[in-house]
Amino acid sequence: MKKVCWIFAVLLLVGTFLLGAEEEFQGMGLAPVTDEPVIFQGWQYRTDIVEDNVRRYNTELGGHVIYSTIAGDYSAIMENKLIIRAPLDVFYGHIYDAVRYYEGGWIIPAEELPNIDAIKADMYPSILDAFTYDGKLLGLSYFTSVLGVVGVNLKLLEQVGMAFDELPSTWDELYDQLYEIRERGLQHPFLPGWYVEQWGIPWAFILEVMNRGGEIADPETHEPLLTADGPAGDVLRDWKRIWNDGIVEREVLSYKEADFLEAWESGKYLYAPTMLYNIKRHNDPQYSQFAGYCSFIPYKGQPWGMLDAAVYIMSNRPRSKAHTRDVMAFTSWYGYRDHEGKFFVANRWMKESMLFSAYRSVMESPETEATILASVARPEDYAAALELYEHAKYAAGVFNQIWGIEFQTFLREILHEFLLKDLPVEDTIQAMIDRINELNALYYGK
Repeated sequence: MKKVCWIFAVLLLVGTFLLGAEEEFQGMGLAPVTDEPVIFQGWQYRTDIVEDNVRRYNTELGGHVIYSTIAGDYSAIMENKLIIRAPLDVFYGHIYDAVRYYEGGWIIPAEELPNIDAIKADMYPSILDAFTYDGKLLGLSYFTSVLGVVGVNLKLLEQVGMAFDELPSTWDELYDQLYEIRERGLQHPFLPGWYVEQWGIPWAFILEVMNRGGEIADPETHEPLLTADGPAGDVLRDWKRIWNDGIVEREVLSYKEADFLEAWESGKYLYAPTMLYNIKRHNDPQYSQFAGYCSFIPYKGQPWGMLDAAVYIMSNRPRSKAHTRDVMAFTSWYGYRDHEGKFFVANRWMKESMLFSAYRSVMESPETEATILASVARPEDYAAALELYEHAKYAAGVFNQIWGIEFQTFLREILHEFLLKDLPVEDTIQAMIDRINELNALYYGK
């Protein structure tokens, strides 16, 4: 059977010029045409699913994909692999990773896939724009979600005598309301996402600045856009207020993400920002002490959170044209449609983990509606989740900069100092501006 598949794939490859490249990347045309291995690597998350997906490709299409998981500082490890041209063909990355790797000349943009027009046609325009840099789609959708959706413990909401329609509409309203809730007997009503990972306190700051209408830097000119009297300063003033007034417990600054999730799922807090896909987990009794009662603040004019997304990226290490064609075929199969024309991988991630997708065909299907409805606390939360997703913005002012990762590391350091040492708001904003200017000088000669 494998030999028949291989011969058929070769015939399809030869017929590319007659049938067109897009037709070649359908059905059994997604099978490999060489015996060369395709090295696929990713970070530690549900590797059982990934290995099973790869097994299906190898079994049904005669593939030679070898998958392995990378532990440690993922972005730094992958960058080093790309620099030394290590055996690596397809891998996970966030958009800011892909931008940096593209500028380094280490990847093949997804723009070069033969079926790219069909892929783009099924993507939401806002997501397509987020995945595009220098006019090129950099990778195919692994997942999209919204980080900073504010979870609500419905049990505690009732306990403090509040109705769902009394939930705040903005960050300012939320912070003001915390004091009223404390007067009703809940000493620490809010668990902020200030944990130590890159996607903890740095992203908490970035998303809240954006939710308030601000930006960190211009994605085109790279110039800093932060001001002490604007949204960035407002964020810091609110943080300082709730920190100094004891609304927030001190240990949150030492949490890792796992600690943060465990704390939220203990049921002690009324509000906590979370990832939209984690709502499924928060309503699972395996993890949560208030399973079935975790909702979230709906959109009422102000966005909550920001778009988070990861993509499948292709390296450009030395390969034959036929081997590169195999890499592209597998990437299309895994990150778009399989040989049966289905969004097999994307639909599976939605069903298993409520990971959103860049593709309309996935997000607007009855199966996706059923998955989300089974994962939320209230039937109304299905439409509310899609509305939050629709209004979530992408932080291009940070993520589409070569220096995006370095600046996020700096944010983690300066924001911890700001809270622990009670630094002035003006000095902290100026330190951020100075760091952006230093990075611009380093990378852009400005």
